[in-house]
Amino acid sequence: MKRSILAALAILLAGCAHTYNMPEAERSRSYQLDAGVVWEAALASVDEVGLALIETEEEHGRIRARAGASIWDLKGHVLQVVVREVADGRIRVDANAESFSEDEVIDFGRSGRIVRDYLKAMDRRLTG
Repeated sequence: MKRSILAALAILLAGCAHTYNMPEAERSRSYQLDAGVVWEAALASVDEVGLALIETEEEHGRIRARAGASIWDLKGHVLQVVVREVADGRIRVDANAESFSEDEVIDFGRSGRIVRDYLKAMDRRLTG
């Protein structure tokens, strides 16, 4: 019993401060839709998951949004999204989040949750 509690605590405290090391399948999606439709869904999904839009560069397919601070991370997180056309006319959406915290070890999995929530919102909008 004590080992399982220690293991759970270690996982909780060892969360990464960014999602670049997450498997690609967990932080990317491809859609066989019009690029404008995917772009609009990408923007709308920012609001849907409660993030604050920082900036957009539609010509480069980039979106930056900020998640509010949590009790554990007083400086918050930023979500970075890239929307681009790939082979076969598919539109790919890559999402990554990172913490503004100076303590990059303690993230409590928040970066990963931001990315997963964002991509779930995209899927709801685009795949019904």
